[in-house]
Amino acid sequence: MDAPSTVPPSPRTLYRLIGVDPSADGMFDCVSPAQLDEIGAEFLELDDFGVPAVAFHGLFAKEEASWCADFSRLTNWPVRHPSWRGAALLLLAIDREVYALCYGEGYRLVPHHLKDRRFGLRFVVRSVDPTDIRAAVARTPGQGRTDIAVLPGGAPVGALGLDTYTKLVQSMGGRLASRELTVERAGGDRAYCAEGGAGLRLPYGADAASLVRDIRTIARVCREEPPRPELEFVESVAPIKEAATVRLLDERLDQALGTLDGARLGATVPEERLPDFALARAIGVRFRGSEEHRGELFDLEYVRGRLRFHRTGRRVTALRECEVTLYRDARARKDDVIGRTRLVRWVEAELLGADGRRFVLTDGVWHEFDAAYHAGLGATVSRLMPSRPSLELPVWPDGVEERAYNEGVADGDPGFVCLDRRLVTTPLHRPKGVEICDLLGPDDTLVMVKQADGSSELSHLFSQGVVAVEALLHQPEARRGFAERVAALGKGRRLPEDFRPRRVVFAIRLKRHARLTPATLFPFARVALVQAARTLESYGISVEVVGIPSEAEPGVDAGTRAA
Repeated sequence: MDAPSTVPPSPRTLYRLIGVDPSADGMFDCVSPAQLDEIGAEFLELDDFGVPAVAFHGLFAKEEASWCADFSRLTNWPVRHPSWRGAALLLLAIDREVYALCYGEGYRLVPHHLKDRRFGLRFVVRSVDPTDIRAAVARTPGQGRTDIAVLPGGAPVGALGLDTYTKLVQSMGGRLASRELTVERAGGDRAYCAEGGAGLRLPYGADAASLVRDIRTIARVCREEPPRPELEFVESVAPIKEAATVRLLDERLDQALGTLDGARLGATVPEERLPDFALARAIGVRFRGSEEHRGELFDLEYVRGRLRFHRTGRRVTALRECEVTLYRDARARKDDVIGRTRLVRWVEAELLGADGRRFVLTDGVWHEFDAAYHAGLGATVSRLMPSRPSLELPVWPDGVEERAYNEGVADGDPGFVCLDRRLVTTPLHRPKGVEICDLLGPDDTLVMVKQADGSSELSHLFSQGVVAVEALLHQPEARRGFAERVAALGKGRRLPEDFRPRRVVFAIRLKRHARLTPATLFPFARVALVQAARTLESYGISVEVVGIPSEAEPGVDAGTRAA
């Protein structure tokens, strides 16, 4: 194996480009000549990479920084400082694919329509440790809402509140979990992070050979490896690729935009424009053949009104063609431009099909969200109910009440402590108190036990689990009281007064002798389970659901009788 290269101290962003000819001429042609002129670009075709490669660098320059006029007017002190922003871009064609590595403002030279929008995210969900996620950006379509979560110390993915199958995750960052890239092999025990959305940001190899090797490794991971199970949900909301379906949705949206009530529209900010949006002091929207409409805010009502008066068949085209410009200064001069983006990426639209299916145009691409929600719900329930449960409880005989069953489990196995109805009083749970669990398992697992013939009992069970765990996590009285209960009933068992649970098991017996499976769990109970599991996992607590076998009626297999 080659000796690892020196790793650059700063991470860089890599994009995969689509529709670019993998040759030096094709890569030169994909960059806007106007932008190259703007930065006074110098360029060079590189011969020592072993693959076609070209490089550009230049300077975004202004004779006067945007703040100078305001400062001078306020202080009556004439000030004029220039503003320079360096940019460099390296384009490489590797195995018939084109990649762009950006330095400084170089990312502004990469045309957005050429970027593979999920390239970096595709690598991240296959390569980072799901228990050590550092950041994420997610959009909630239909609400015009973008959620940004930053966890500098790392946390399980559940702590981000993303596993809802109704959000479009745009980027995610976490600690790399493999040892394949140059930065990982050179770093010893040091932990390195990757952040992926459209681009993939991490430290790459510092020389030509190691950089090309890293890119080939990334391409292989994206192509051949499945997502990590805890991060599969990120790819559950997939864009609609069938051209006929996209065309039909565009036609329906075009018609809806021509009516007074119109389609359900929302405003949002493109993910890569979030830093620019925070700096912007004016936003301009320009329709073809019209003066630019400017204001401090993005004016969705202006957009809606202009689209309504376009002729039929041109409304969605206008949405996709028109531009939004961000300016550093309220005067919105040419030198104040931060960047331009297609209008369609600032507007979300939602359509309902005749069969109730929900389609959302977000980031310029159509998605179907309800299908992803149901698929994701089922996948989560299946994950929580493994085919080989970690805990097996004895048969629950017919006619036996819950408390008697729990006492029987503890009598038959000294590893269990029965705490059914042994309530713990806290300032938030008076006068009755809160039940922490029905059984305390041998490894201090909280076991919640229930027999049920409907969703309501199970929804109560899952809610009980959340209430109990939150009491232990947030109320010292609950921790102290629970430790006292265990000491009194556990026949020598002891818990520390600062006890915090690591695992919760929901143990369920279906009254009608059906074997508990994802299919036999009542529909509303599935939703309640997923919500409870999401909350518990956000605290770093693992969750599992196990079935308690029933005493079968004569001649009836308890595993096959229908619920």
